[in-house]
Formats: sequence, structure tokens, C-alpha cells
Amino acid sequence: RHALLAATLAALQTLPAAAAVMHGHVWQATFVAAYQPTFRTQGYPYSGTMKLKFNDGIVSGTYVSESVRPDPLYGRTINVSGNVSKGNITLILNAPGGFTVRGTIAENGEISGTATVKGTFYTFMAKVKSSP
Repeated sequence: RHALLAATLAALQTLPAAAAVMHGHVWQATFVAAYQPTFRTQGYPYSGTMKLKFNDGIVSGTYVSESVRPDPLYGRTINVSGNVSKGNITLILNAPGGFTVRGTIAENGEISGTATVKGTFYTFMAKVKSSP
């Protein structure tokens, strides 16, 4: 399950990992994100691009779906809000039916955890694609 998410992210990622380091309390980055049902391992994960700004623990930004399979969010720009504290992160995507991510954020910016979409659990991962 994690291998398919990681492979999807690796195929989409274009920036060397060393360039994707968080910078202090205020920073921003573009992420490649992927998520797939936790209890079903067949098929490709949903994927998209998140542009997030971090300002002293408050997260804001957008998510745009770019999935290779049919996705009800495809082509939409979804607002993202949330918070981060002591390595824990919560993201709320303003999508129909609800979309929440709870997990951790590593020093290199990688986000991993569980997404809940319309009451279904997904394994979620996001890697930094670029950071100004």
C-alpha cells in the first residue's frame, strides 16, 4: 500500500530531497500528494498538487486533483486550511462531503498520515515538489 503511494509520488516528484527543507516558522511549498483507500490495495491512488503556506502553526493553501483515474475532485481547486504543532499536522480540504488529513510532517516537509473522505479512511502522503 505504501509502496504504491511512494512510487506514485516518486514518479511525479522533480526536486531533489535536499532542496525540500522547512525554513523556520514561516515557509511555503508545493507538494505532490497521493491517497488511496486504507483497506483496499488495488488500483492507483488519487493524486494532486497542494500549494501550502505555513505561518506560525497555521496552514493555508489549495489542492488541485490530477489523478490518472476518475476522481470527483478532478480539475477543481479546493481550499486547504489547518494547523501544525510539534510535528503533528491537520489539514482540512474544503471538498464536498468533507476531506480531513491527520498525520505528521517531517523536517524535510514530507506529510504522512490518514485522510478521511466522506467517512472512508485513506492512507495519505505528500512530498515537497518545490519550495521558494
